[in-house]
Amino acid sequence: MYKKILVAVDSSDTSKLALKESIKLAKESDSTLRVVYVMDNFNIYPEAEYLSYKDMQQSLQHEGEMILDAAKKSLKSSGVSYGQHLIKTSARNPRIAEAIVADADKWKADLIVVGTHGRRGFSHFLLGSVAESIVRLATKPVLLIRGKSK
Repeated sequence: MYKKILVAVDSSDTSKLALKESIKLAKESDSTLRVVYVMDNFNIYPEAEYLSYKDMQQSLQHEGEMILDAAKKSLKSSGVSYGQHLIKTSARNPRIAEAIVADADKWKADLIVVGTHGRRGFSHFLLGSVAESIVRLATKPVLLIRGKSK
């Protein structure tokens, strides 16, 4: 069974569902969870004159810490063993999916859990899919958690 489960979170509802499902899986299999948030540091343009690069980085880091703190509240009451990690994209792993897969490999996760928005067509073409990229890149099982239908 899965002993090390990595779950990627952000501020979306599907991410919250993925965390909830990860906690359930971890309880059932007595697993350890690693909750990660990726700070997309690579796609900030430091030469842009209309913003402060340092302020933008601090803002993104603060957002990530807030999301991980929110996850911590659910985790504390669950009784599941867990750790958290704020990942920053880099020249080596410039895409969010690459950063998540690299962290899962480094931590030796048995399973990656991620929420998916289920976008199709033009919306999917424009926005891409982190979840789809993780599935393509990962060398371990990936559990996709679909958002609730409206």
